[in-house]
Amino acid sequence: MGFKLLASVVLSALCFVASGIAQERSPSGPSSDPQIGLAVGTRAPSFSLRDQSGRVQTSAALKGAKGTVLLFFRSADWCPYCKAQLMDLQTARARFEQQGLKLAAISYDTVEILKAFAGRRQIEFPMLADPDSQVIRAYGVLNAEATGRDQGMSLPGYFFIDASGVIREKFFEAREKYQERYSANNLIAKLFPELAAQVSQNVVAPRIQLAIAQSDRVAAPGSRITLSAEVKLPAGVHVYAPGAEGYRVTELRIPPSPDFALASSAYPKSKELYLAAIKETVPVYEGSFQITQDVAFSFSPAFMGSLGADGKTVEVQGEFRYQACDARLCYLPESVPVKWQVQVMPLDRQRAPEAIRHN
Repeated sequence: MGFKLLASVVLSALCFVASGIAQERSPSGPSSDPQIGLAVGTRAPSFSLRDQSGRVQTSAALKGAKGTVLLFFRSADWCPYCKAQLMDLQTARARFEQQGLKLAAISYDTVEILKAFAGRRQIEFPMLADPDSQVIRAYGVLNAEATGRDQGMSLPGYFFIDASGVIREKFFEAREKYQERYSANNLIAKLFPELAAQVSQNVVAPRIQLAIAQSDRVAAPGSRITLSAEVKLPAGVHVYAPGAEGYRVTELRIPPSPDFALASSAYPKSKELYLAAIKETVPVYEGSFQITQDVAFSFSPAFMGSLGADGKTVEVQGEFRYQACDARLCYLPESVPVKWQVQVMPLDRQRAPEAIRHN
């Protein structure tokens, strides 16, 4: 019996109709804005600013062997999303340094504001005061619409600057979604895909090896983390990639939830496989591959009101769908349940002492 005929018999017996996906989905998240800030490939402006201890820090001194990850944030006084991001970056600091990257963060805050927050939250990497917003302007991230207390603040996001001083990557939030922030571990996953998993576990799945992983154990409202499904196929076995017709394509499905928002799933590049028995070419995956899914946790009042002092565990549930085939036959379509758990912590809303805060 021919390859496709056997598959058709099996599928007909199950009354299964495969649904194809028209194209591979984009890996970019919905709130990433490439229009903000200096362009990738641009030489990063040099600077000299005082840190939270009052010491002068220069851009040259802040370079690791592979460069610098530079965060621009709104304020460590009144912005709770910025505070969560800074605390998260401190937690992941060692992972960046292991990759030869130094960290620094810049805002229009004064040294006194930065010192108060850094002392209260044990922030050890340089937080740099740019109260006149000169460096913020030089990098093209000034929020020109801000007035009053907020005048001079930056738009939030990251630059990755290599050791030669050239901007190689940037990750900035859309202006209308300033609450969404890449987690530090998510940023590591973007820069070093092989380091994406902070937590992983195996899942029982017929005819394939399946593991699920996540970039973060802990997050905050607005944090964007990466979930993934990692697949290893036996020699001679393939599964169908998005775009294949007549078979169940490989798909990571996560239903929507009021607790989080979903970006588009990122699928790897597929291989074109020629099936001689039916004279047909189809897109497939072979060997090992990974599908990733960015998830941004809600910052709605209802969700944030549900977080206790110790936060709460949010379950992200879904299914991994696929159909495995070898040189002899196509097996039954499969749907395997998958689940991730993330502890979402409340935001820090404590402001700087009244005498030094922004007014």
